[in-house]
Amino acid sequence: MTNSNHPPKSEASRLNALHRYQIIGTPPEASFNRLATLAAQIFDLPMCTISFFGEDEVYFKASIGFGDPTLTSDKESLCNNLVVDDGVKVVNDVFSLPELANNIHKVGFYAGAPLFSDNGYRIGALCVMGYEARAFDETKQQILLGLADVVMDLVTLRLATDHLLKENENITADNAGLIDYQHQIAEANSNLEILQDNFEMLFEHAPMAIGIISGDDNIIIQANKKLLEILEKDADFIGEPFDAVVPELEEQDLLKLIAKLRETGMPQHGQEVKLLVWVEDHLKSLYINITLQFTKDLETGAKNIMFMLADTTEYVISKQLNQEANVVLMSAIEAGGMGYTVVEFATGKMISNDQFKQNYGYEVNEEFDYSDLFDAMLPKYRQMIKKSVQDAIENNGVYKAEYEVKWKDGSIHWISAFGKPRYDVHGRASHIIGLNKIIEKAS
Repeated sequence: MTNSNHPPKSEASRLNALHRYQIIGTPPEASFNRLATLAAQIFDLPMCTISFFGEDEVYFKASIGFGDPTLTSDKESLCNNLVVDDGVKVVNDVFSLPELANNIHKVGFYAGAPLFSDNGYRIGALCVMGYEARAFDETKQQILLGLADVVMDLVTLRLATDHLLKENENITADNAGLIDYQHQIAEANSNLEILQDNFEMLFEHAPMAIGIISGDDNIIIQANKKLLEILEKDADFIGEPFDAVVPELEEQDLLKLIAKLRETGMPQHGQEVKLLVWVEDHLKSLYINITLQFTKDLETGAKNIMFMLADTTEYVISKQLNQEANVVLMSAIEAGGMGYTVVEFATGKMISNDQFKQNYGYEVNEEFDYSDLFDAMLPKYRQMIKKSVQDAIENNGVYKAEYEVKWKDGSIHWISAFGKPRYDVHGRASHIIGLNKIIEKAS
């Protein structure tokens, strides 16, 4: 089977570039797993893979969210099928693509950055994935490209380290070349320091707020710029006890998540969690989405807790205000004797209040759908109304009309109606929200 992402004339050269790194078929390594885990945490996504494209198969050097790294058929790899350009490939809604909608891992969002050899061949990909559609802006794409560069730095460093180990064996055997070996070790250490600097830069400037507290006494060990900004703290905040910022109150759901993490050892997630934090001498309320998991200090081996949070305060408050406004609006509609409905175009399913049904001569306990509405309408109005609704859909406008309906008792009534289409994420009209009222017309 030939890898379809590479022209046949360049496939041999591409495979030579890949095999030079001596990574195909090697076992999992902690450094690659840590990098994949960090990538998933930065973008708050459950899945991340670091893969390399062989001649017939795709080799996973790291696989977060899929279980142990496995060898997968070329045709089953989203990364190899999608990462075909030099930039980041983003599929905001995988389920909208027929050829990918039934992927075996139920991936709903995908973003992948290519991995290039030092001579420019595309040899693999760094991919992050989620189960639901989502946005992935230019800033996040640039961060993903930066992480892909870090992956190749690690691959190159790994190769250099392997070479150094082999060289060390030769030196031990014949006690020659010691000075050159020392120079290479110094260069490898320098590369390792650069790699560490890259990790620290990604931590500090990640778009997500990230912090680390000690696993035993909850001392704040690290906090990036975004976290300090959300908590309204400066760098002196680091080294303080966690309860100096997040008081130990019964209603603190974050503390419950930390306790559950310690109890189960499993990562914990919270959506729209209310958080009370000390800001100067008063408590401030925040709403956050948060993920917590254990992490190990590479120098001491200590087991600490890493948390990543996004401030959703404005969104939650806005949602609450919208819900309250909807209650007021529905009360006003009921008080005005108006009918209210929401119609789903695909199914004709209609949700309406009692007054809406009564305006068409139906009892409140009777079934009533979109086809019933048109059946009650006098035939001479039906085409005109359908055209008015279609015009509103095409122009994102408001549908308005007056027409006669015939009730089941044979009586004729005039209705004044108007409505506004709603659209899905693909710009297709999915629903219409409508209001109507019985009116009197001059004979």
